[in-house]
Amino acid sequence: MFVYILKCTDESYYTGIASDIERRLKQHLGIIKGGAKFTTRLRKVKCLAALWEDSSNEYARKLEYRLKKKLSHSDKKMLCESYDMQFSEFGIDIPQEKLLRLDVRKINEALKLDMS
Repeated sequence: MFVYILKCTDESYYTGIASDIERRLKQHLGIIKGGAKFTTRLRKVKCLAALWEDSSNEYARKLEYRLKKKLSHSDKKMLCESYDMQFSEFGIDIPQEKLLRLDVRKINEALKLDMS
């Protein structure tokens, strides 16, 4: 299971969860049907800003919920921009070692998304 944060063209962030990240991103981009109203009608996706994988599926839903409910816009920005920020720095009680942070550059390049 993957937990992801998208950065939109208006600089807002969208947090989500998916079992197939490539399919889910294509939905958000409107390439295939099924994207969230937030990213397909209200805002456009600029890039995939952060991505974590939970191979056990034990913590992914908890992390998504906490990222959505506990983090402010500036907190999400800091978390996305720094690979070494710990969840505990944001009051999120999920063991960092249980979730693998993945490099988003290749995905953004493949989908021709702007990481700037």
